[in-house]
Amino acid sequence: MEQSSFLRVCKSCGEDFAKSVKECPHCGKKVQSGKFLTAIIGVGCLALAVAFAIPIQKNQPDDLKIVLMASADRVDPAELATLFNDSKIRTSPQAQSRAREIKGKIVQWDLEVFAVTNSAGCYQVLTKSTTSAPGTLATVYPQDSQKQSYLDGIRPGSTIRIKGKIAGIQQGRVKINPAVIL
Repeated sequence: MEQSSFLRVCKSCGEDFAKSVKECPHCGKKVQSGKFLTAIIGVGCLALAVAFAIPIQKNQPDDLKIVLMASADRVDPAELATLFNDSKIRTSPQAQSRAREIKGKIVQWDLEVFAVTNSAGCYQVLTKSTTSAPGTLATVYPQDSQKQSYLDGIRPGSTIRIKGKIAGIQQGRVKINPAVIL
């Protein structure tokens, strides 16, 4: 192995020394390890990846208006729980047909929160699968600062009432996008 791979240069005095030491043996200056900078860059990259991973549709304001103005369709969450909570049933032709039927429907459901994340002006709310409701992934847009504060304070196990448009089914979860808190 090359000797230079074990050495670094002191920024203060310019002398070579071993990478394993914490201060320069020539001038006594403390050596920064660079781990803090690496951590900052890593967090920044992760934040960018999350921001780009959340799809923002150009027609989102129109969809939100539709959700707010429309009355909720009659879609039984308990029926969907039966179809999509069981991994053996969710791939059946009946479940796939029902998934196509409900896409685009407006629903109003009470759901138990599993996790909430905030990103790019919206909240991703993951809800628990229960016998009375399927697991969902709702993209919730707060209408005002009061709703935003409410969303910031939601904890796992809380029950929320949402109204939103079914965007499809993904891995047994009903995707609701966009959605609002009622």
